[in-house]
Amino acid sequence: MLRRRAAPLRFWQKIYLTTLALFLACLFGGVWGAATVSCRLSFSARCDEFLARQRVFVQRAAEDIPVLTASRPAALDALYEYYGQQARADGLRAGIWLDGEQLLNDLPLPADGLTELQTLQPGQRSWQVRQLDGRHQLFAATALAGSMDGYQIVLSADVEDFFADWRRTSALFLLLCGAVSVVFAAALYLVLRRMNRPLQSLTETARQIAGGDYAARTPVAAARRDELGELGRTLNDASARIQRQLAQLSAEADAKQALVDDLSHEMRTPLTAIGGYAQTIRLADLRGEELMQAAESIEFESRRLLNLSQQLLRLSVLHHEPLELTQVAAGRLMQRAVQAVAPKAAARGVTLTASPDPAGLAAPVLCQPDLMESLLVNLCDNGVKACAPGGQVALRFAARPGGWSFAVQDTGRGMDADTLARLGRPFYRPDKARSRAEGGAGLGVALCFAIARAHGAVLTYRSRPGQGTTVLVTKDAEGGPAPDAPA
Repeated sequence: MLRRRAAPLRFWQKIYLTTLALFLACLFGGVWGAATVSCRLSFSARCDEFLARQRVFVQRAAEDIPVLTASRPAALDALYEYYGQQARADGLRAGIWLDGEQLLNDLPLPADGLTELQTLQPGQRSWQVRQLDGRHQLFAATALAGSMDGYQIVLSADVEDFFADWRRTSALFLLLCGAVSVVFAAALYLVLRRMNRPLQSLTETARQIAGGDYAARTPVAAARRDELGELGRTLNDASARIQRQLAQLSAEADAKQALVDDLSHEMRTPLTAIGGYAQTIRLADLRGEELMQAAESIEFESRRLLNLSQQLLRLSVLHHEPLELTQVAAGRLMQRAVQAVAPKAAARGVTLTASPDPAGLAAPVLCQPDLMESLLVNLCDNGVKACAPGGQVALRFAARPGGWSFAVQDTGRGMDADTLARLGRPFYRPDKARSRAEGGAGLGVALCFAIARAHGAVLTYRSRPGQGTTVLVTKDAEGGPAPDAPA
C-alpha cells in the first residue's frame, strides 16, 4: 500500500513554526531560568538563616558545656536535654556527639546516617539537604575545636514548606507560560495568515501570467506601500509590458501580413500586364506601332517592379541598419532636391521654389545626405503631383535651437482627416489612379516616414481639402526618435 506524501510546508507556515519555536524556547527558558535563580537565592537566604541559628546554638554550647563540665559534670545530661528542648521550641532538631559517643540525638535519622561526622575535622562545618519520609530536611554539622575538641553538634530543620512552595510556583509558572504560549500561537497564526494574503495574491497573479493571462493584475500594488506593494507593482508593470509587447508583436505581424498581401496585390497587376503583353507578342502578329506599344507597356511595368523592389529594399535597410551621418549644408540639400523635381514641376505648370532663411543657407544638417535628399525630393514631388497647373510648391528651411526644420508647402487639392490618418501605410495611395498611371507603388510616403524616423526627426502632415498641404520635417535639440508613421 502506497503512502501519501505529506504536503510541503508553505513559506508562512515555516515562519510560523520557527517563530513559535523560538518564542517558546525563549519564554520557557527565560521563565525557568529566572525562577531557578530566584529559588536558589531564596533557598540560599533560608540556609544562611539556618546556619546563623546553628552558629548561635554552637556558640551557646561552647560556652555552657566547659563551665558545667568543670563544676557539675553530673548535670551535663540535663543540659543536653535542655538543648534538645530549646531546639524543638525553635522548630529545630539537635544532636550532640563526643568522640563518636551519642550525647543527644533528636534528629529525624539515626547517627549512622550522618557519615559526614566521621570526616569532619575540628573547626569544620558542613550542610546538606536530605529527603526523609517524603519530606526535605536541612542538616548542618559542626566539629568544635579548642577546649571543645571532640564535640560534634548537628542541627536539622524541616524545609518541606519551601519545596512545596517551589512546586506550586513552578506549576503556576508553567500554567501561565502555557496560557501565554496558546494566546501567542493563536495571535501569531492569525497575523501570519493575514500577512500571507498578499503573497497568495502575488502567487495567483504570477500563476495567471505564467498561464498566458497577461491582463491579470494584483491588487497588492495599490493596497500596500511596503516591499510587497513594490513587488506587486513590479509584477503588474512586467505584465503590462509583456501585454504591450505582445500587442506590438501582434500589430507588427498583422502589419507584415498586410504588407505581404498588399505586395502580392501590387505585384500581380504589373506581372499580369507583362505576361499578357508577352503572350500577345508571342501569339499575335504584331507589327509597327502595336509592337512598339506592347514593348513600351512591358518596359513600364518592369520599371514599376524595379522601383517597387528598390523602395522595399530601402525600407528594410532603414529598419535594420544604423545610418552614417555627416554634416551637410541645408542650402545644398534644398538645391539638389529642387533640381531633381524642377523638370516635372515645369512640365505640369507648377512653380517650385526654395527659400531658406539667410542663416539657413549654410546651416549644417547632420544627416545621411542621399536619404535626406530623397526625403525632400519625395515631398516636393508629391506636392507637385497634388497641384493643378498654376499651383505653387515652396521648400523652406529654418534653423532651430539645437535642431532644424524643413517645410514643404503646396497649394494643391489637400487631404481629409481619413487620408491623413492612413498616410505612411505601405502601398497606400490617396489617388490610386493617378499614382498607378505614374508608376507609383504607394511606398513613397512610407519611405519618407522611415527616413525621418531614422534621423530622429518627426514628419508631420497638415492639410485640408482644397487648402493645400504642409509637410514638416523637424529635428529637436534632444534628438529623440520620432513617432511611428500613422498606421
